[in-house]
Amino acid sequence: MAKIISVTLGVIPEEIILNDLTSDIEVQTKIEFHDLDIQFDMEYCLQLFVYDVRGTLDTPVIISNWDESQVISVSKDRNDHFLGKSVIMLSANEKSQVIETSMALKLGHKSEGSSSISRKLEVFATIAPAVGRSSKWSKPFESRIVV
Repeated sequence: MAKIISVTLGVIPEEIILNDLTSDIEVQTKIEFHDLDIQFDMEYCLQLFVYDVRGTLDTPVIISNWDESQVISVSKDRNDHFLGKSVIMLSANEKSQVIETSMALKLGHKSEGSSSISRKLEVFATIAPAVGRSSKWSKPFESRIVV
């Protein structure tokens, strides 16, 4: 089983122009693999979720489904603003790997409840093995009750 050692933001713009279309950021994820992962050249799907954290950090609930995994936030005070996601497929072929991911985000986009003064970016990383649990909700279905 893979272990995420660290997730760090590398390149972040010091200033973001309001209504700018895109801002580039760089995320560095350090992953360590178990010996069995390397022996079987296990495949993994690394997913990075970028948030503008507003207040107390929301608790993440992960619905893992290989490359369709979702993170649902359970808010304690104010909802964090989801800014973007990146999906990276990788194989465990060495003990540790550092994954550099460039992401273009709309950091200058202002939405209801977001701050026009600053952004507090945080990245949530999750890694799912090719062999493991998968989960998915059905689409909503509604039926009428008749008497």
